[in-house]
Amino acid sequence: MKKFSDIITVAAFFTILIMFAVSTLFFQKTVSFSQTKEREGNVKEAASEYVDRNFPMNKNWRSLYTNVMVFTGRSRFGDTYYTNGRLIKHLGRKHKDNTIENVAYVNEMAANTDSQIFMMLAPTAAGVYSADLPDFLSEKSQRETINDAYMQLDKRIASIDAFYPLYSARDEYVFYRTENLWTSFGAYYAYTESTRQLGLQTVTLENYDQEYAASDFYGSLYDTAMVGGIKSDRINIFRSKYQSPVKKVEMFNGDETKEAESVYFRSALKNNKKTDIFLLGDRYVKTDIYTDIENAPKLLIIKGSFANTIVPFYTAHYSKITMVDPKKLSESGLTLSETVDLDEYDQILVLFDIDSFSQAGYFKSLT
Repeated sequence: MKKFSDIITVAAFFTILIMFAVSTLFFQKTVSFSQTKEREGNVKEAASEYVDRNFPMNKNWRSLYTNVMVFTGRSRFGDTYYTNGRLIKHLGRKHKDNTIENVAYVNEMAANTDSQIFMMLAPTAAGVYSADLPDFLSEKSQRETINDAYMQLDKRIASIDAFYPLYSARDEYVFYRTENLWTSFGAYYAYTESTRQLGLQTVTLENYDQEYAASDFYGSLYDTAMVGGIKSDRINIFRSKYQSPVKKVEMFNGDETKEAESVYFRSALKNNKKTDIFLLGDRYVKTDIYTDIENAPKLLIIKGSFANTIVPFYTAHYSKITMVDPKKLSESGLTLSETVDLDEYDQILVLFDIDSFSQAGYFKSLT
């Protein structure tokens, strides 16, 4: 069996080599890198888009290689695993764990304000579908890591449990199959749980119209492991059956500013990273969202990528929501106190997925 597997692997190698040579020979540059970067707004994303556009067979030969490997029994591609019709990113043991250090920075931030402070550390698909992954991957579950982080929080900071509602709904469409993010459904379950702690009246699903913004989405995990036959993802947005309360959105990144009238940016659907329909992803240091709800509290969110999808639900409760990305703060050489006045906000929510939070090396920007 091993000999047969080796033959298949060698044959695939030479097939891929030929396809790569053909793609390089016959397909010439059609879009400049500068044009791609201007549209994507991020060097890494622009580089991926540039290769895809200028070498049309690039994805074909990579997909062939992946499917040959799956045929021979392989399920791991870097830190991405293919299991039960989905791709799951798992960090494993090799990544440095900064969880306790980052909690300390959050505690220090809390000491500098009288505003109510909350923390939500959400699991990723690797935590919710851990039973589908090999047992040897981790000695510690995401749930244990989240609980350990919550145990280290200052007593002024209230923790919000996003693990239980997502795990309970794991048979529903709460995580994308090809992207390491929760869907609008997953975000809604976490929102529902959070309203109890935040003192809000949950808006039920009956008050939303569901819209399929995209139905042919393949995310970044698929770019890593192009497994044939995996079902494409869809991007759902939930629109209030009544008029949206959002009046204006202002986004800041250094000298760059952007204004809009919605938290949904449909232009992102034309690019590879379609999930950027939610507030353009992680491109901005600070985003201010103003609503027409009078005499409502103000919310500051210290955000990771998971925050973009859940924020549209919070717009029904606050007069102003500000999102600040500590990674962008650090990249810009800024601190939180230079960007916002903490005491302007009635509530502060630190919202990250546990993988991003535990890896992050930029939370010093909060102090």
